[in-house]
Amino acid sequence: MKNLFLFFNKIRFLSFFIVLQLFVFFLIQRNSSYQQAQILNSSAGVSGWLFQKKNSILQYFNLKKENELLANQNAQLKQEAFFNYSIVSGNLIEINNDLYTKQYLFQPAVVIQNSTNRNKNILTVDIGTTKQTKPEMGVVNSRGIVGFVRDVSDHFSTVMSLMNTDFKIPVKPLNDSCIGTLQWLPADKVNEMTVKGIPSYFKISKGDTIITQGGSGIFPQGEMVGVVTQTIPEAGSNNQVVKIKTAVDFYAVHHVFVVNNIYKAELDSVLQAVGQE
Repeated sequence: MKNLFLFFNKIRFLSFFIVLQLFVFFLIQRNSSYQQAQILNSSAGVSGWLFQKKNSILQYFNLKKENELLANQNAQLKQEAFFNYSIVSGNLIEINNDLYTKQYLFQPAVVIQNSTNRNKNILTVDIGTTKQTKPEMGVVNSRGIVGFVRDVSDHFSTVMSLMNTDFKIPVKPLNDSCIGTLQWLPADKVNEMTVKGIPSYFKISKGDTIITQGGSGIFPQGEMVGVVTQTIPEAGSNNQVVKIKTAVDFYAVHHVFVVNNIYKAELDSVLQAVGQE
C-alpha cells in the first residue's frame, strides 16, 4: 500500500496536467462549433476505419460461402449454354424453329488433391455417387477441360488429369473441321499437350484455339482445350504434330464442374454396336 501511495505521489503533477487538458478539451468542444465539427469528423473517420476493417474480416470468413455460391451460379450458366442442347422432336426449347432438349448437366465440385509431378497425374474432388457422379464423366472449369472421372466412392471421385499419359480424346481447331487426338506425352511439360493425327495440308497456326470435338460424349463439343504454340511435321507420315498450351493452369485447379451427359449410355451402346459389326 505504501508503494502505491508513493507511485501516485510521484505522478501527481502528470495526473493534474492530464485532468486540466481534458477539462480544456471539454470546454473547447462545448463552446466552439468549429471544434465540434472537427472532433465529430475525426471520430467518424475512426469509426469508418473500424467498420471497414470489421467488414474486411467478415468478408474473408465468408469467402468459402461466396465461392460455393459462385460455383453453383457458374454451373447454372453452363447448363444454359447453347451447346448443351441437342435437337429433338419434342417441344422443350425452340431456337430458329428447331426444337432442342438439354443434354449436359454440370455439378460443381472442389479439388482437394492434385498431382503434377508424375506421368499419370490424378485429381481428387469432393463429390461422389451421392451426387450421381459416375466414371467417364468429364471434368471442366471456367477456363477449359480438366480431365474425366475415373473411380468413384460415396463422397469422393478421382479424376484422370489431362496431365496423364493415358489421357486421349478427339479435339479440333475452332475454325476448321479436321480432328486430331489430344494426349500428354512424357516429353511434354505441365500445362503443355500434343495433338496428333491432323494431316499436314490443314493450315494450323500459332495462336489457333483447340476445342473438344465432342464425339466421345465425355465433353460437350466446343469446350476450350488450349492454344497452339507450335506445329511440327511428323516424321514418317503426312501428318503434323501440334503443340498446345492448355487453357487450364494445372498448378492452380480449385473449383471444377463434373459434366453429366444425359445421353452417354445411349451413345455408348450405339458405338459398341457399330464396333461389333
